[in-house]
Amino acid sequence: MDYVEGLNLSIAYIEDNLLEEIDYERAARIAGMSKSAYQRFFLLIANMTLDEYIRKRRLQYAIRELTDTEQKVIDIAVKCGYNSASAFSRAVRNFAGNTPIMIRKYGSSVCFPKLNFRIQIEKGEMVMNETAIVKIEEHRNEKVVCFTVDCVNPEKEAWGQMSEWCKKNIPDRTSRKYVGVAESGHHSQGEEHQNASEHIKHPYRAMMYLVGDERGRDIFCGLEVEDAPSGLFLVNDVTLNQFDENDNLDIALSMIKASEAFVEFMKNTAGYEFDSPAGIFYEEHIFSEKWFQNGGVPDGFRMWVPIIKK
Repeated sequence: MDYVEGLNLSIAYIEDNLLEEIDYERAARIAGMSKSAYQRFFLLIANMTLDEYIRKRRLQYAIRELTDTEQKVIDIAVKCGYNSASAFSRAVRNFAGNTPIMIRKYGSSVCFPKLNFRIQIEKGEMVMNETAIVKIEEHRNEKVVCFTVDCVNPEKEAWGQMSEWCKKNIPDRTSRKYVGVAESGHHSQGEEHQNASEHIKHPYRAMMYLVGDERGRDIFCGLEVEDAPSGLFLVNDVTLNQFDENDNLDIALSMIKASEAFVEFMKNTAGYEFDSPAGIFYEEHIFSEKWFQNGGVPDGFRMWVPIIKK
């Protein structure tokens, strides 16, 4: 089951239980996500919170009941989760621009349909419900400073070194762009991905992009200035929605699942092909000040996959 099918199945669950208490955990599981990831992804794609979507769908149901049945207004209000006629009337008026009594008398043209998640390709972007989830970006002539390590759990080590250096040298650190890469792959000896707690030795490079005059230097704050990754990339936000058998967040598996959108994009896009025969991709990390102080999971990830024109 792909993530689009999972999202639509979760919407079907909500519709089937619209007048009951919606179990957000269950809706998320149906979509193949954690609850928090599901709510964030829903907001991104639907441009509204899950709470807001459910409230509007219930009010749409209420309008249909007002116009198509002779049920008492208070009975419809209770079915839709409102304790009083006055609270229901305010909600309906805010939603439809008229009171329940006036809607019953004159009808309403307001229509808030059930969501249907779909994917289409537009101008070099994969779009889901008008939101670009995969797009082509070109990066040229950029510069970075790096921390490169080759050890067990190298991502933690490299980003830990980067964090300490940034805290000493970079006052605007949360506004910077950070990208990491395992240039020989995360499993350079061909090992199968196991879970979030696996510890496999491999090289990893953590990069911070330089800005302005910094890019013209040979050395920046004690580090050699290097060329940044260059070329065309498919870029996608990564939803952290994969967990191992111990319920630990599995960032690597989340990245793997995110790659499904790239494959779908390339199947439907002429003129490009992957430029990554070894499966190498870049991980853009989004860091808050809280991360710099306490570590842990970054606030977000974007995945870059190299591509070339055919």
